Amino acid sequence: MHQDGVGLRISAGGPAMMPRLYFKILFNWVAALIVMEVLIFAVILFVVKDSHHSYVIQTIGGNALMARDYLEAAVAADAGGREPSRDALQSAVTRLGHTARAKVWVSGADGTVVASSVAGKVPVPPVHAGKSGRHGDAQVHLDLGPARVTYSSVPLTLKTATGQGGTLHVLTERDPGPFPVGKVGAGLAIIGAIAAIAAIPLSRHITEPLNRLQESAVRIAGGDLSARVEVQGRDEIGRLGMAFNGMAQTVERLVRSGRELTANVSHEMRSPLARIRIAGECLKQSIARGDRDDCDELLEGMWEDISQADRLIGRILEYSKLDLHERVAAKTEVFPAPILEGLLKIMRPVFLTRGVSVEMTGDLRLSVAGDEDWLRSAFGNLLDNAARYTPEGGVVRIALRPEGDAVAVEVTNSAAPVAAEDLEKIFDPFYRGKGAKGEGTGLGLAITRKIVVLHGGEIAARNTPQGFQVSLRLVSFPSSSSV
Repeated sequence: MHQDGVGLRISAGGPAMMPRLYFKILFNWVAALIVMEVLIFAVILFVVKDSHHSYVIQTIGGNALMARDYLEAAVAADAGGREPSRDALQSAVTRLGHTARAKVWVSGADGTVVASSVAGKVPVPPVHAGKSGRHGDAQVHLDLGPARVTYSSVPLTLKTATGQGGTLHVLTERDPGPFPVGKVGAGLAIIGAIAAIAAIPLSRHITEPLNRLQESAVRIAGGDLSARVEVQGRDEIGRLGMAFNGMAQTVERLVRSGRELTANVSHEMRSPLARIRIAGECLKQSIARGDRDDCDELLEGMWEDISQADRLIGRILEYSKLDLHERVAAKTEVFPAPILEGLLKIMRPVFLTRGVSVEMTGDLRLSVAGDEDWLRSAFGNLLDNAARYTPEGGVVRIALRPEGDAVAVEVTNSAAPVAAEDLEKIFDPFYRGKGAKGEGTGLGLAITRKIVVLHGGEIAARNTPQGFQVSLRLVSFPSSSSV
């Protein structure tokens, strides 16, 4: 987005920013998913894998113990209570090897093979460090090499041909196998792919409101100040939409106010300028005739029109400067009563000329927090408005009173009631009520409202039994007190 003069221009690359944001959100989501799956895989690899190893040892060891019990029971049954023979032991070992589909043999206490299900020489059992374990009396060895075999040995209590005791050996090629790392990894990859696909509509759901917000911003930049975004939800994006709509409303109001101000200024300036132009033409003719008295009269009228235009320009500048402020920069303790008394002394000739009496009541020691110069301007506008609209022989009443944490300043004049539909217009720029006296600019109360708002206060206009009233509520200074 580029700033061009007083307007805004969206660059050609602007609309493409939203897809980039969409892919950025999608990429971050997928990256976070990959990191999470790597961590899960690491936990499975280093924690669950050890548990799997223990489970395999327990399973094979348990099978070896059951094989021993089976062998001893079979030999005892064949012996019929007598001392077991070597043939009975060989028969039991053969049956056990066939049933278990494993290579089984029995060795005596000295390690000599006394019975075997294997024809010929018994195989050499695999023994690997880190791949062995015990389960009860059974010693288990795992071979995770190409042979994929397991070997277990368990001591016997029956008497063998070489004497009391011996060892049962079981070798099987039906190894439960290692932990399925590849399958787990493939499963996590499939889950990740499904989650990544599901993240596509999720990312669109997140970026779609931002896309609408961008479109509204482009419309406003193009001059459509009525553009708004539809707010959905109360999350961060929803609050962003509400903030955008509030900003757009403020911009529209300020632009409309500026246009109205320009139109009003043009209208207000047209009359004195037109009179000055006409007076100038007449002045030429009077000079040509040598009519000095007429020249003086025309010059006096031109001077009054110039003074009126100068006052209007000054008021417009004052009104415009207030738009540059959001609040009062520094607030000090200000006493309204002395300011009002000073203004009344200055305006005393105006009130005396019209036979208007002024009364001020209330607690004159009340103080407010604010800027003294700005408040003097606001109070002066109220008194000037009262002087213009109070009928001859009327009364202007000024009251100061506390209202909670605020101070109320009320200025009431005995003018006729104002129509209800005009009460709000009173604070609009260039509004001048019927019966206005003198050459007012119609900006006094508008300036007063801006000053009060900048002070965090309130202003209102109403009709009362005593007449028309404008009341201000200003924040009390913390140290002020009332009686």
